[in-house]
This record gives sequence, structure tokens and C-alpha cells, in this order.
Amino acid sequence: MKQTFEEFDRIKELVGQHKVCWEVLPEYHINQKGERVQIGFELDLVGTHYHPVQSPTPGCKECVKVYEDLKQIAQWIMPKEERDSVYEIRAFDVSIHQAPLRKFRKDITLAMKILHREGFDRPKDVCEVECLKDMEKKLKDLGAHQGYWQDIVR
Repeated sequence: MKQTFEEFDRIKELVGQHKVCWEVLPEYHINQKGERVQIGFELDLVGTHYHPVQSPTPGCKECVKVYEDLKQIAQWIMPKEERDSVYEIRAFDVSIHQAPLRKFRKDITLAMKILHREGFDRPKDVCEVECLKDMEKKLKDLGAHQGYWQDIVR
């Protein structure tokens, strides 16, 4: 499915409204020998409320709206062709997160897993790495930054 300029603009607007940034964490599995093996990645999309009517509380209607918008962004950045990796959007954790890196703003997080399509416990390989790079490039193209939000000054 080809992505249009209109879709890009709509998704980019969501990124700006929610001041979306991302973080990457390694995804580990303990193998039969008791060794910790990196099998993929967790890509977290982080956004905040857009002009909240009231102070955000965990699971409020506005939190759900932020999560649903993050889900649209996640679906837009996922590779459209079938690859040897698979992408899973985790369920909404109904929490507000506050990180020092983002000055303790009230954030909603959407977690995505990037894993092998077959043999989930295999060590990460070039496919997972390239898929992550592709998704990060799309996020950068949309105006998001890794770790924290950065307003673009013109």
C-alpha cells in the first residue's frame, strides 16, 4: 500500500500535536543455557496530551486519544512489505509516564516489539536492525526526535 502526501501530513500533524519522541530498548530472552540473548527491540513512541481540558489522569479520555494517535503513527512507520521480522503493538498500559529527560511531562507510551517472524528466540540479526533503522528514519522525517521533543525553530 502506497502512502500519500495527505497521509504523511496528517501523521506529521499528530507527531507535532503530541510532541512525539521515541526510545529504543533491547528485547532479551533467557535461553536454555541460562544466557541472556538479545532477540530484537522494543521501540517506544512517547507523546503527551494536546491542549488537555483538565490535568491528565491515568486512563482518562484524553490519554486514550493520545494512545490511539500514537497507534496511527506506529502503523504508519511499520514496514508495509513482509519481512523476516514481525511488529507487535503492545496493549495500552493505562499509565502516565514522567521521565527526567522530558522534564517530567505527562506522557503516554506505546510500546512496539520488533522480533523474528519465525524462531522468536533467535539472536537479533540484520533484519531487525534494518527494520528499526527504517522506522527511526520515518519518525525523523515526521519531525520526531529520539529521547525528547525538540521544537523546530525557523
